[in-house]
Amino acid sequence: MGKEQSPSAITKIKSRLLWRWEEPESLPTVLPSSRTERLALRAKLANVDAEKAVQRAYQAELARTKLLSEAMFKSGKALRYSLVSLFRQILLRTEASRRQFEPGYREK
Repeated sequence: MGKEQSPSAITKIKSRLLWRWEEPESLPTVLPSSRTERLALRAKLANVDAEKAVQRAYQAELARTKLLSEAMFKSGKALRYSLVSLFRQILLRTEASRRQFEPGYREK
């Protein structure tokens, strides 16, 4: 697990970024002595960070898409019921006016 900053620290680090620069588990505990190996290790850990960030973005986008499609489905359902209600009102008013003005048209 990564090291957490204790609340009793003298200096407090305030980051203005909206996202973490590094994942806590991607901080190497032991650095190799060779500079090439150190850079390779950091590149590997940075790739792991990037994969996790892409996975989080994918999950967030998937959740957003599900919410949008649910909202579109429900608004379509509401539109359908509104149109059915409107056409039914038109039909009933037409029937009532025909009964009123047309002699012999279906009695109540």
